Amino acid sequence: MLKPAIIGGLVGMVLDVVCCLGLIVGGAVAAHLYVNSGGVCDYENCGLVGAVSGVIGGVIGSIISYFLYMTIFTAYAHYTPIGMGGSLIFSIIGGIIFGAILGAIGGIIYVLIKNR
Repeated sequence: MLKPAIIGGLVGMVLDVVCCLGLIVGGAVAAHLYVNSGGVCDYENCGLVGAVSGVIGGVIGSIISYFLYMTIFTAYAHYTPIGMGGSLIFSIIGGIIFGAILGAIGGIIYVLIKNR
């Protein structure tokens, strides 16, 4: 159950840089990999796998976005924002909360599409 969640989280993280819908896609990918590896295709399991993948993608994406924004601010604006350490903490917390929600939605959407 952890391997599909990690792969789905990485997919969600890459797509999350473009748009937050990437976490939903990552949750659906994790649910698909979970079902193909012999897991049960129901709302609870696929939603849980999607939520874990969303948390993984949200946290990693938040950390990468933080360092990307710090590089852009210091390189182009010659400005180091005060309090960016606090924004990293809030970004990680937001990545955990919204990643879990959006990843679980992706897992549930996968179950709805699969059981049509």
